[in-house]
Amino acid sequence: MTGQPAQLAHTAFTAEATGGLGEIDILHPPGTFALTPASLIGIDAIIAHQNLLAGLGLDWGCGSGCLGILAARIAEVDRVYGLDIVPANIEIARQNAARNGVAAKTRFMLADSYLPFSETDRHDLAAQAGNFDFILANPPSSDGDDGFQFRRVVLEGAKGFLRRNGILFLNISYQYGAERVRRLWSDTTGLKYEGVLASTDWVPFDLNRPDLLQSAQDYAAEEQRGGWPYAFHHPTQPDLEIAARAALDIFRREGSSPLSKWQVHLFRYIGD
Repeated sequence: MTGQPAQLAHTAFTAEATGGLGEIDILHPPGTFALTPASLIGIDAIIAHQNLLAGLGLDWGCGSGCLGILAARIAEVDRVYGLDIVPANIEIARQNAARNGVAAKTRFMLADSYLPFSETDRHDLAAQAGNFDFILANPPSSDGDDGFQFRRVVLEGAKGFLRRNGILFLNISYQYGAERVRRLWSDTTGLKYEGVLASTDWVPFDLNRPDLLQSAQDYAAEEQRGGWPYAFHHPTQPDLEIAARAALDIFRREGSSPLSKWQVHLFRYIGD
């Protein structure tokens, strides 16, 4: 024991890496949301499509604040609200906003989905309903269903906050399959799907990570119940698409993780 305080975990980005938005340093100590491959492709989408983001924004499930903070660095963005259900995430997001010089352009609220817990926060957010120019969302996989329910919640709820022609950057990784993406927007009135904004190449969906292994097991259970198959690719034959159950079988036999792509998709609110 040295008696020195523990160093906070953080992820840093150079000004060059952020496309000219300046250096970004995101703290994510234990107990808060640490950046994942999905976070990083969300960051890539903001950097590559800064021209789409201006005015008033909302970061749904903001975690430690990385997406909202990066968006707030864009000169044309006036303010970003961040919502998260974990108190420690909201506290570190506020610290990160101050650390990165955008405290005056951000407001982070403890909330369940789009509903803040505080009466003051509920009132203030409701006052902006219908005025948001963009929403950023990197939802986790939901439990006990096909893993897609939080994305349905994000898309349906977005209609109450976006202005007409407002946009939504929504993380949807490849393995969910094209049919779920199609049903996501076709079953939600008033939204137009405009394609993939950012994507990785084929990368391992690392089943050595407990959270991703649990997701794959949930996907396989959904297939077993008769749900639409998932769309992984074979670890050694990238052109071969395989369902979640086959991906798990290969991992258990060979220890090789299936391939997927981390992606961000664009939706636009066109009005009901």
